[in-house]
Amino acid sequence: METTPFFIFLFFHLTGLIIGFGSVITTDLFGLLWIWNRVRFTQVIKVSGITEYFIWAGWALMVAAGVPLLVLKGELDQLMVIKLFFVGLVGLNGLPLHLLHQQLKRFKDGDQVPKLFLFRLILCLSISQLGWWGAVVIGFFHRHIWTIIEWPARPGVMIALFVGSLLLIWVGGEALGRRKRTVSV
Repeated sequence: METTPFFIFLFFHLTGLIIGFGSVITTDLFGLLWIWNRVRFTQVIKVSGITEYFIWAGWALMVAAGVPLLVLKGELDQLMVIKLFFVGLVGLNGLPLHLLHQQLKRFKDGDQVPKLFLFRLILCLSISQLGWWGAVVIGFFHRHIWTIIEWPARPGVMIALFVGSLLLIWVGGEALGRRKRTVSV
């Protein structure tokens, strides 16, 4: 794995990580600043509209460079299966986040936002953080601790439990959120 092509693809993979995950962190930071009344809601919308393109570009670059890295490694261990799940989850989760962002643009400072909408937004943002951080930590372990990690014994079961937990949270939140409550932005 310590070949010139490996390091070239690793460079582009990490560049994608910096662009994509850095933009996610920036977006979420502005969201927290809004929650703490440090920035206006409209500013969060503007920032997230800009960073969305960088998030997608970074994610795409990571995937495009990650595939050759997997080929060069020549082996797919159990923990890498979970990392690939996280990478796919981040990409799939970006689709509802994009749709939520389009709906979010309709709200202005002082508008009442339905709690169900906020629940969906917070759930998608939480999934995003779990996916990005999960992939980063696994990538770190693979590069700096062990190259091959044969844990967990059944990654499909772990993934199914994770997805099942997210589905339970989603169904529960949808049921509770249908009570027509709103929150001021």
